[in-house]
Amino acid sequence: MKKLNLTLVIVFVSLFSYGQVIQNETDTAKSSVMEAVRPPYDATYKKIHIPHYKPVGLPHVREADVHWASLVWRVIDLRQKFNFPLYFPTEAKGNWKSFMQAILDAIDSTESNPNALRIWEDEYVSIPFSTSELKKNMGITQIIPIYDEETWEETGNKELFIPFGPKEVYRYEIKEQWRIDKQRSVMDQVIMAISPMFWFERDGVDDGSGNYEDGNADMGNEEEEDMPVMPIKRWRRFGWIKYDEIRPTLAVTEVFNSANNAQRRNYDDIFLQRRFESFIKAVENVQDNREISQYILNGMDQTLEAERIKERIRVKEHDMWEY
Repeated sequence: MKKLNLTLVIVFVSLFSYGQVIQNETDTAKSSVMEAVRPPYDATYKKIHIPHYKPVGLPHVREADVHWASLVWRVIDLRQKFNFPLYFPTEAKGNWKSFMQAILDAIDSTESNPNALRIWEDEYVSIPFSTSELKKNMGITQIIPIYDEETWEETGNKELFIPFGPKEVYRYEIKEQWRIDKQRSVMDQVIMAISPMFWFERDGVDDGSGNYEDGNADMGNEEEEDMPVMPIKRWRRFGWIKYDEIRPTLAVTEVFNSANNAQRRNYDDIFLQRRFESFIKAVENVQDNREISQYILNGMDQTLEAERIKERIRVKEHDMWEY
């Protein structure tokens, strides 16, 4: 009887130990997939500066020192070659990330980043997005038909959610204030909020009622029927981000430097030094801050109007000072 009990004890201990080994192997595999075991290895020397960068302090401005100010809305088009550092890389390569990927990483709340970045509905950054609304805004829902496997008859439909990623962001709209500080005798261009814009394809055409029709509708012309149907591109706003709230993340995220890889900048440097190409979309005005495209239809005339506004502000600054 004692031998039988001893045998059962040995078998139980063996099974328990085997279970523990399997559990430990599973945990190790899971941790190796979800978490990195070492910092990104992308240089032969240790990079210690950029991970510890902090945003550059901005000068304090009193209301009494602001002699003139105006709100300006600008558009940064990432399809321009000069703006490629904001779009690439399409996938994160160590600490080198695209601007949109840095934003998405700042949104996720983790142990290392307990204070997640908040996304706002309006340009005044006063109404926050809820988590469900933000996830819904980061993708498109398509209706997919379901067919019977034997008869191939359509039996119903199902919804398929296609998420957007950093690759779909091709433009940023920024809201900034141009102001003349008479105390320091300078004109500042201070970014207040940034809004990424998704550019995605849609199969249908908006019929004005909120529904979408088939893009392959009969045009009544045999020659046009044979023409390929071009995909319809649409813009969708991701939300508004308060620039001051994202600056700590931008200060520790690398940006590619084609002239010298050893002197990589960060995104905070890019925006403070104005190292991007953009055009004016609107300027503060009495007519509900209407955009240029609302009163000028021709594209070339819109560009000339934007340059005229910029020149008017430059002349305003020039005429402020006495020599």
